[in-house]
Amino acid sequence: MAVTNLVRNLRDAEMVLKDGTTPSALSLVVLLDEGDLSWTERVNTVEVKDRGSIAAGHLRRGEDESVAISFTAKWTQLIGKSASSADPLQLYEFLTFASGTNLVSTSSPGQPETFRLEFTVTDPAGVASEKIVFGKVYRETLRMSEGDEYNVISFTGRDFEVRPVISRV
Repeated sequence: MAVTNLVRNLRDAEMVLKDGTTPSALSLVVLLDEGDLSWTERVNTVEVKDRGSIAAGHLRRGEDESVAISFTAKWTQLIGKSASSADPLQLYEFLTFASGTNLVSTSSPGQPETFRLEFTVTDPAGVASEKIVFGKVYRETLRMSEGDEYNVISFTGRDFEVRPVISRV
């Protein structure tokens, strides 16, 4: 496939959160028309100096670092399925693994709850779409803010991997 130079934005993307239910995961599609997604991959490097001298020292690889991840999205409702099983699952419920939603963590029992986050960016030219997968995401902070135009939910967390898996689709 040829690479295209057409700029992509959120209208060309879809974010899907999936739990650990087997054989088929429960999922939630998050609309990001005016939201965002960002992540930071970090490489930990150890500087070993020779008697305080960088020139005579060397570098070596440090411990692995997990990926920092954050996103914001609009929200209209915080709870749905946890209030009534007939209602649709809401983003807040998914991110908090709310009682009554039947969400299952992607982590082993006894570990903090994690989920899978898939971000698919569709190439407007149709030749080089990509999927970015964060396989074991856990929450660090969750912030809800009310506004004049719309309400926003802001998530920060980490993916217990050194980098996401990025592939062409």
